[in-house]
Amino acid sequence: MRQSMIIFSLMLFIFSNSSYAQEQGAGRPPMSPPIQPELHLGHNKLVFQNIMIKPLDEAHRWDFFNITYFDSHFQDQDKPFNEGLIQTFVAYNFLKGVGLGVGGTYNTFTGVNPNLVGQFVNAGPGHLVVFFVAAHLKSSPSYEAFTQIQYRPRISENTRLFTQLMALTNWNQLEIHSRSFQQLRVGLDVKTYQFGIGADFDQYGPNRQSKTNIGLFVRTEIFN
Repeated sequence: MRQSMIIFSLMLFIFSNSSYAQEQGAGRPPMSPPIQPELHLGHNKLVFQNIMIKPLDEAHRWDFFNITYFDSHFQDQDKPFNEGLIQTFVAYNFLKGVGLGVGGTYNTFTGVNPNLVGQFVNAGPGHLVVFFVAAHLKSSPSYEAFTQIQYRPRISENTRLFTQLMALTNWNQLEIHSRSFQQLRVGLDVKTYQFGIGADFDQYGPNRQSKTNIGLFVRTEIFN
């Protein structure tokens, strides 16, 4: 319950500051992806996550990337799966949207590890594509791939359909499965807010123990 309240309070704080978002109409994200905090309340757990990809210079040669994720399961038998993740890196784009970076990851299960990362980012009025691969440098290296794909066809002047697929997979030494998830979001995009139905599919450990979380999500996009 305490972790659920922390997640909920975090989300309330971010949403209360969303009035600072630039009013560029529906059809997010712009060419520079916004900060994307989301709250997902499902039948099994409460999830807060945030993705940020921001240029560090006017030429967009350097990018700052961050993923923050916290969840809190409702049932006592699922509490051991409660998870926190903070992954941050700085990348240099040698081609438009294509770069290499270094950073670090904190995970409640594996601790803190440095990373080497390759990324691809493409953003437009009605779409967003993010892909990165990472090598976690530790005594027993692990490797990770992440993707985020959004498609937002226009419905009316201020409203779009919001669809998103987000997925991650992590393998120890490219041989043993460690952690994966797939997230689906379908709803409406009204100005800087998106809301609708969300489904999360999680897999844990070498035996891919599976859990599902289906419910409602609300997200916003700020500081474009």
